[in-house]
Amino acid sequence: MNRIGKAIAVGLLMVAGPAFAGQLDNLDTPYASRGACESANAGFSNEVRDSLLEQFPNFFDSEGDVQSFLTRAFPCELDPSDGNWYIRDHRFDVINSDWYQHRH
Repeated sequence: MNRIGKAIAVGLLMVAGPAFAGQLDNLDTPYASRGACESANAGFSNEVRDSLLEQFPNFFDSEGDVQSFLTRAFPCELDPSDGNWYIRDHRFDVINSDWYQHRH
């Protein structure tokens, strides 16, 4: 993907806040275990997978492609300061990653 195309992709996926509402609305929600965080995150991803594929057919080829993106873009990470797990937003990093650039 050329530089302009990458910039457009990043811009579109960053402003697509409503499409990622489940994850974005819960970035500050603490989960007591990784399993609880992963379960909630999977539910949020399932809610938006189809709509993301419909909204961004130029960026995703299949539901699996969307799911892989969501898994990478919104991982559950442990916060050592309080011992809880949180959903983190890494959309920008994933769009700029080798995985995204070479997934076709």
